[in-house]
Amino acid sequence: MNQLQKKENPSISLPVRSLSNIYFDPVHKLIKIGDKKSQRHYLNVAHTRKFMQTLLVASECKKIIEQGVTTSIRDLYYALKHTIEGTKENTFEGQEESDPVLEDLESALNLLREELHLKADRKGYMAGNIMIEDSGDRINCAKMGSSGWAIPSDVEPEMIKFVENNAKFVVLIEKDAVWQRLNEDKFWQKQNCLIITGKGQPARGCRRLINRLHKELGLPIYVLADADPWGYYIYSVIKQGSINLSFLSDRLGTPDAKFIGLTTKDAIEYGISNNVTIKLNKGDQKRIKEMIKYVWFKPKEWQQELKRMLKAGYKLELEALSSKGIRFISEKYLPDKIRKQDFLP
Repeated sequence: MNQLQKKENPSISLPVRSLSNIYFDPVHKLIKIGDKKSQRHYLNVAHTRKFMQTLLVASECKKIIEQGVTTSIRDLYYALKHTIEGTKENTFEGQEESDPVLEDLESALNLLREELHLKADRKGYMAGNIMIEDSGDRINCAKMGSSGWAIPSDVEPEMIKFVENNAKFVVLIEKDAVWQRLNEDKFWQKQNCLIITGKGQPARGCRRLINRLHKELGLPIYVLADADPWGYYIYSVIKQGSINLSFLSDRLGTPDAKFIGLTTKDAIEYGISNNVTIKLNKGDQKRIKEMIKYVWFKPKEWQQELKRMLKAGYKLELEALSSKGIRFISEKYLPDKIRKQDFLP
């Protein structure tokens, strides 16, 4: 407003979210965003479209907050998409334009999108010995049957409260099918824990929930993923956050998380047959060599594992453990790993 009153070129200051402004904080063990700022000017042909889009998204967020309602990021895109009067130009050509603008606002305001009354699709499930309050309704996650409690996008304390907890730790499981096996076998009951699946790369709601379970309840976090570059990447995102969302790492990252498996070392120790291994392709090999150089994979245990995988020339999916028996993962593998505290840092 002051810029307009002074007849100055309107501008918006935003944190730079490129790699040049991202760093790894060795003290807090999180990927963080630096202090660099960029200016988005209205009277600049290169900036005008993004300037307009930023104000549109901000205005719509203000509107839904004032109305006391929530909406999805998909609905937000459609609510804002229209042809600008007197032109053939659309405000947004696709959601791939509106989503980054929303992230710009989150970064600038230091807020989660859920705090802007925006939500994404549910992704992930939890079962175990915990009682929660979800939007005023009490839910016993030990009595959710085969499906478990569906983790919502918004798991902030205003929406999700931890009422009573008897679990001793949390296992985050990459694969939904493996989570289903552990749930059917009542692994969470036998081990007195919580089991969560992110169904692949966990969504923000799932990562935020894990963060809260650790910070607020002091529960250890164990990550169970495939023995491949993608599984190890999922673990790294849980542990120290991601480059994309570096501005939210303190709320999405859990630096004390441990990797419980699967590893190529496990394949040897548990006698997993070569018949169920998968040969590394060139992309896998390239990715592993890149990961060896990452500062968060510098602990000697990770260096040994990554180099062992390259030398062995194969990767494994969690389902490979079923070759030892359908309940091998719940009755032998995980109990052994937990009892021995056999984790990667």
